[in-house]
Amino acid sequence: MNDRGVLSIDFGTTNSYYCKCPADQIAPVGVDFGTGRDGLPTAILYRGDREPLVGEAALHEFGEASGPERKQYRLCTQFKPDIAQSAEAAEAATGFLRTVIAQARRQHIALDPVDLNVIFGMPSESQGDFREALTGIAEQAGYGRVRLLDEPKGALLYHLWRKDFSPEEAQSGILVVDFGGGTCDFAFLQGLRVAGSWGDMELGGRLFDDLFFQWFVEQNPGVLDELRAAGDAYYVHSYLCREVKEFFSLTMARDRTETVNKSVGRYGSLRGMDWTGFTERASRYVPSPTLVEHLQNMGVQCRSVTQRDEPVDLIEWFRRSLIQGLGQQAVKSGDISRVILAGGSSQWPFVADVIADALNVDSSRLLRSDRPYAVIAQGLAILPALQKQFERTRETLRADLPQFCRTRVRPLVERVTGTYISQVATDVTLEVFDKSIRPVLEEFRSNGGSVRALRETIGANVKADEDRLREIIEARMRTLSLGLPGQLNELLAGWFGSYGLSVGDKPVGDGQAVSVQRDMIGPEAPDLYGGIMETVGWFVVAMATSAGAMICGGTGVALLASGPVGLLAGALLSAVAAFLAVRYGKVRAKELADNWNAPAWVVKRVMTPSRIARARTEFRGRLQEMLRWETASLQDQMEARIREITESQIEGLSEVAQL
Repeated sequence: MNDRGVLSIDFGTTNSYYCKCPADQIAPVGVDFGTGRDGLPTAILYRGDREPLVGEAALHEFGEASGPERKQYRLCTQFKPDIAQSAEAAEAATGFLRTVIAQARRQHIALDPVDLNVIFGMPSESQGDFREALTGIAEQAGYGRVRLLDEPKGALLYHLWRKDFSPEEAQSGILVVDFGGGTCDFAFLQGLRVAGSWGDMELGGRLFDDLFFQWFVEQNPGVLDELRAAGDAYYVHSYLCREVKEFFSLTMARDRTETVNKSVGRYGSLRGMDWTGFTERASRYVPSPTLVEHLQNMGVQCRSVTQRDEPVDLIEWFRRSLIQGLGQQAVKSGDISRVILAGGSSQWPFVADVIADALNVDSSRLLRSDRPYAVIAQGLAILPALQKQFERTRETLRADLPQFCRTRVRPLVERVTGTYISQVATDVTLEVFDKSIRPVLEEFRSNGGSVRALRETIGANVKADEDRLREIIEARMRTLSLGLPGQLNELLAGWFGSYGLSVGDKPVGDGQAVSVQRDMIGPEAPDLYGGIMETVGWFVVAMATSAGAMICGGTGVALLASGPVGLLAGALLSAVAAFLAVRYGKVRAKELADNWNAPAWVVKRVMTPSRIARARTEFRGRLQEMLRWETASLQDQMEARIREITESQIEGLSEVAQL
């Protein structure tokens, strides 16, 4: 596509939306045809030899015309779904599109298709005959050879531009529900490609227009005969009752307990409308003769409407279309990460209710813009500019990633893990050493005893306190698993946001609670419990061995340092140890020494308060060393994860560039 600006058209059943966008910047602007709002009604009024009118002008002229004038008029609306089946509908579509351009020129609106690249949206489930008909109609109407693009892609591109989800998320399963005036279209997109589409070309907002028309006729006896006599039935049905429907729908979206009253032009009013009354009528809907006659006059083969005698539940029809399509396309609810609601009829409260219930998803996963009727046209219009922006962003991300990891990610991981290492070491030292080890050492120092008893008592105390130790470690692991991903998510969100991108809610992970059982800990969570228990076990053995060596001779350093008495005791104990080794061998001597009940005066000289304090410091130091070793891999793991996330985002940007 060249560098000319883009004109996109969401050619709808009830309303059509035109949107323009420069090719080099994302600045979509909906075209206002003089009514103060985007779009215009898809309606054309033929007036004999005079030029046709389109949009609001057509509906206003027909509504205000006298009886004799109306006999010279022919108003056509809601013809878009039938352009491939009905010659009259195709003629009306051609006339409508041609007159829109002619009207824009007279209003000096820059909307000449010759100067713009034209993109038309089309329903994903539309068949080749519909696409061929639309292409031919657009060319006959003066738009040239237009490009057709699936309407769901327009909705997806709009929300991607608005950063409602990330390029990576856009590659996952996105369900687009386009519930318009004449059709209800579903499309499941993966990798920005339509992986499956379905829908109902007969289920649309015009059936709800008909529901309110029947409601109006019920409340105003005799009005139908008056409308037919005046030739106003079609106008009231397709235009005024649609306005009532839209007003009621918006009110119910705000508060379903409200009761609504609304005038229907000069023909009467609808009063006491409430949600219960609406759902009751929707559950037993039968098309009115007015709607059936209109469709038949247009040559529309709409059997679900024109040949229906039995009531149908409109809301259940919508639910069934959704669920059956998911089954036929083999799409599971778990495959769907987001749901985009588009089209004017998507504002009905029951739409979100049915989707959330059928898919078993939280309503927060459903997206709808504040102007769902215009979202497709805007999304189609920004495609070329979005592709250029994403191509530049893709290259910049790759170039900036190494520095981001080096200067932002690694320091953050080091700082967070350093804090947690210090906290875990402090907690475990307080719980294990101060509560389980120190009391035993002090009792051993006061009363004496065997090294074996010392070792077994410490081991038993630690074992008895194991559940509490697990709680402490699990709490710290939970803090680590929540805190580190949370801070990295914030860091990533800011970094990607600086490029105009969203990275999703929790790209690194949501920090689910973890158990100290190794098989329940993710690859990014260190095995703190296993490492700590190994350190405790090492310390118990080392402490007992050291005490045994000092008590039973060894180098006798502590005893020699205690003066002449200590020297004598050290020499004596060394001699005893040597005798035992000669008499029983080293293994047996070690066993005898291990079980020897050392007197308190000997132990006190060996196990001084300062030595116990140094043992505590060494215990904590060993824990920190072990924890640093266990968490060292986190830096590489987190950096690898961020590289993976970035590459996924880049891949998503590439998919947009290839549309």
